[in-house]
Amino acid sequence: MKKLIAILAFGLMMIPALAQNHTGYNLPEEPNRAKYIDFPSLDKGLWFAVQVTPAIGFGRASGIWAAADLIAGYRTGEFFKVGLGISPRFDQVSGFGLPVYLDMRGNIISQESRMAVPYWNVDLGWSFHNDGVYFSPTVGARIGMPRNDFLIGLTYIMQHSIYSGVHSAVGLRLGYEF
Repeated sequence: MKKLIAILAFGLMMIPALAQNHTGYNLPEEPNRAKYIDFPSLDKGLWFAVQVTPAIGFGRASGIWAAADLIAGYRTGEFFKVGLGISPRFDQVSGFGLPVYLDMRGNIISQESRMAVPYWNVDLGWSFHNDGVYFSPTVGARIGMPRNDFLIGLTYIMQHSIYSGVHSAVGLRLGYEF
């Protein structure tokens, strides 16, 4: 009988605890902070770029040039990336060309805490249809986030054809890298 009374007394004591209104309690909320970006994880991996280059030729190749680049590669860090590119190109002197090249590029300073940084780029390869060496260094600015950038740069394009000699141009390279 004592056990039954003890169980009933314990049950009666639990009724007020179960009947409490919990609406007056504030639960912790997620902090309202900027999204965390793990920059070291962005340093390595595949990258892609698309670029257009209007240019003006000089010397033997004076006139208007136009090129569109598609590049895919691997980044070892924000200061060095390597890739393969193809660039259908047109100039008024030699017509259409199709350079296939090795693309090397990187930031000059870290982009970890900046929205715009200077970058360098060098393309070296072979141009089919014009049959010759293709070379194009670029210096410019990268604007955006580390894996989502707009590119603007000043570029020199040199095409050495085994048939017609050296053709050169200076242009404005505009692109998007992701």
